[in-house]
Formats: sequence, C-alpha cells, structure tokens
Amino acid sequence: MKNNMNSRFLSFVTALSLIFIPARSAWPQGTIYFERTAFSNACRSVSGNKQSISFEYLPGYGEFGPILTAFDMIFRGGYLVRQSPTSLYNFDSDFPLTIHFNSGALAFGADFSSKLSPQFTSFTATVSLDWGATFNFTAPSYPDSQFFGFISPTPIVDLTFSDGAIFMSGGYPMHQEVIGNIYEVLLIPEPSELGLLALGGLLLGGRFRRRGMP
Repeated sequence: MKNNMNSRFLSFVTALSLIFIPARSAWPQGTIYFERTAFSNACRSVSGNKQSISFEYLPGYGEFGPILTAFDMIFRGGYLVRQSPTSLYNFDSDFPLTIHFNSGALAFGADFSSKLSPQFTSFTATVSLDWGATFNFTAPSYPDSQFFGFISPTPIVDLTFSDGAIFMSGGYPMHQEVIGNIYEVLLIPEPSELGLLALGGLLLGGRFRRRGMP
C-alpha cells in the first residue's frame, strides 16, 4: 500500500514538473526555446559577444531599403522598415527576410510576427538555418508575436524567416515578416584567443627574420 502511494506521488510530481518546465526541445545540433526567460538564462553559459538589438537610433528615418547593415549583421528583404524601436518589417516583399551574421552566431532569439490582413490571426512561421535545419511553429499576426530562439554549438552564418507569403496584394503573394526584440550571441574571439594569435604572429615573424639574416 505504501509503495503504491509513493508511486502515485512520484507520478504526480513528475507530471507537475513536465507542466512547468519552460518550453524547449532538443535537436541534434543544440536546443530551441519558445520562452524568452529560459533562452536568456541558457545564453549565460554561451561564450561570445552578447547583445540585444534595437533599431531606434539607426539612420534612414526608419526606411532602410532592401539591405540594412547593423550590429555585425546584414538584414535583407524586399523593403525594410522600422516597425518599432526594436522591430524590423519586411514590407510587401517577394522574398522572405534573411539575416547574415558576419561573425557567426552561437545563439539567436527574437519575437516573430507578420503584418497580415485582418483575416489572419496566426500563421506558420518557418526559420531556416544555413546548414539545412528548418523549424516550423505557429505565430500570431502583428502586433502579437511568438518568441523563438536557439542555441547551437555550430556557428550559424545565415538565417531565413518566412511567414509563408500567405498575404495577397494585387493578386500576388507577399511576405510581411516582422522580427523584433532580437537577442544574440556572436562568435567573436575572446581577448585571450586574440592575444595568442598575435603572439603566434610575432614568433613566426621573428623566426623568418632570423632566417633572412646573413
């Protein structure tokens, strides 16, 4: 009887723990997150230059054209517009929003949304990474959003965010992606690594100089 009660209690505790664990799931190259706090806590153990992205003080009056270079990243879309101080809008585009990380990214998280017509309250968001991984999840239309983040041991160089181009304008499908509150960890060499590289260069230079002496 006592063993049965203990078994039931453990089952109950296990069920509660599964309910309250922050939403995340493992994949071969790392972990994905659907809750910002859990993602931010996990990023503390990732080395690199950590930063939150704001578009508030960038030049261009909030209209950046098809390419925006900022924060060691290159954003590409049909026509990029600052939707809010922290979000970027891919306005009436023939192709989805892409991000190139000049230094590579070991972690990336953001709020994903889309400025669809009022008939759409949600859509299937697709995030694709350069080495072939693709993630699909349901996100609400603007002004609501869904957080999605990932941590990868392999640096990510290119990322594509698509809302499926389900918005129709003039009979043509258009992308209307909105991405905001971006947080990332860029793969930038630590000062110790830079020091070792500089020291190695000096040693090699001195060795070749000695060889060239008579």
